[in-house]
Amino acid sequence: MSRLYRTLRFILRQAVGLYFFDVRAAGQQAIPDQGPLIFAANHPNSIMDTVLLGVHTERQIRYMARSGLFKNPVVRVVFNRFGVIPIYRRRDAGDTKNNEDSFRKAYEALEEGGCIGIFPEGRNSSERMIQKIKTGTARIALCAEERNDFSLDVRIQPVGLNFEDRDRFLSSVLVRFGEPIDVSEYAGRYESDPRGTVRQLTKRIESDLKDLATHIDDERHHQLVRDIHDIYGRELSREFIGDLELGIDLYQRTRRQDRLARDRSANAPSSELEDRFNLEQRIADAVAYYQRTDPGLVARVRMDIRRYRDHLQQFRIRHEIVEDRFKISDRRREAIKMTAYAIFLGPLAVYGFLNNVVPSWIVHQVTRRQSEEAKVAFAAFCTGLIAFPLFYFLQSWALWFATDHSVLVVAIYLLSLPMTGFFFLRWWRQLLASRDRILSRTLFRTEQNLLVDLERERKTLVDTFDELKQRYLEARHPQRVNAVQERIPETTSPQ
Repeated sequence: MSRLYRTLRFILRQAVGLYFFDVRAAGQQAIPDQGPLIFAANHPNSIMDTVLLGVHTERQIRYMARSGLFKNPVVRVVFNRFGVIPIYRRRDAGDTKNNEDSFRKAYEALEEGGCIGIFPEGRNSSERMIQKIKTGTARIALCAEERNDFSLDVRIQPVGLNFEDRDRFLSSVLVRFGEPIDVSEYAGRYESDPRGTVRQLTKRIESDLKDLATHIDDERHHQLVRDIHDIYGRELSREFIGDLELGIDLYQRTRRQDRLARDRSANAPSSELEDRFNLEQRIADAVAYYQRTDPGLVARVRMDIRRYRDHLQQFRIRHEIVEDRFKISDRRREAIKMTAYAIFLGPLAVYGFLNNVVPSWIVHQVTRRQSEEAKVAFAAFCTGLIAFPLFYFLQSWALWFATDHSVLVVAIYLLSLPMTGFFFLRWWRQLLASRDRILSRTLFRTEQNLLVDLERERKTLVDTFDELKQRYLEARHPQRVNAVQERIPETTSPQ
């Protein structure tokens, strides 16, 4: 890894840690330390995907990017400096004949034992959907091996990028590294059927990506899956995540469950964020099943959830309040704590807001003008890297003259700006997340009858989910369900 690449990687790692509320990586132990390697990742968040992939591996990556990005002279200089390889597409008015030179550069990079990063979907994808991937990744890997009599030992490592909300500042992201695919396994088939082997390897990559990244076949179901997870996720977590063997017995074993089992057996439990994406994928699988077998049922469930959500919004009550309505004493204690937190730390948060409002406004204005949704996060990321340091310098420069060149005062003020700015964001997010527990809304609001009605509505939804879950599992794995049901009293957590 070059010194320049290492320095940039260090800077971006710190910036990523500030931009996202929670950044997790899983499966990094599977990344080969050396040898020719191709990272093949899904592409939900434009250039931000390259940043996240780069800061979570020790390998220096040469990305392959569409040629249209090289039209900007500044970007072109940076890309050339870091060895980015252009890919020419007809829809970008590019001459696809130039791809021969691009592929040659990719072959040479692999022959030198290097690492290449490719987004095989060929375009920005939806937040929770793997698009049909192109054959370029498989072709590059197999052709590089063919040039070296299949002795190069090229590996393709699928990577799943999972965003909680790709457009939101201080959201969460999970980067999953899968098991590397040994391209030499396809040598015999490639010699007899090159095109068929390329298609076969491409399908393998696509399948692995769907295991590593949350994949919902129909975009119409994205919100439905999230709503079911919000309402029913706690019950599913207690039943499945709480008991690994039970969860694996109930669901068809895949490479993802195998890897999770190995990690758990190695005393390396998955993070809460990873468990959440696992549950969302299981819910998405069930929704897809019912959409195929009983689409009318899916429509009715969607309407029931929408009505429940509308009632919550109408009375400005969060779902968690309904879910925990019997824990009144705990809620009141939490309300007192949150009220004290809001009042006593409020001045510090206001200080952070006032000193960061101008660069924040600039970032907001830049991002709202982005025509492509997938580029919002990267635009905010880059604008913030420029706007905030610039205004910190100007504010400190003004204070330098106002305090008659007091180094100590300026240094303290300068150090306080980023810390209090991020404190305000977390303070505000905490207040929004707990707004229904604030003292003024919990102790002095008569909401008992309303909560009874909403709790009854929620219970109806949960009963429906319980029934549909049982029907789904019996249809998919009847023998496993019967075997596991005998163990449930011993393995599940008490309700």
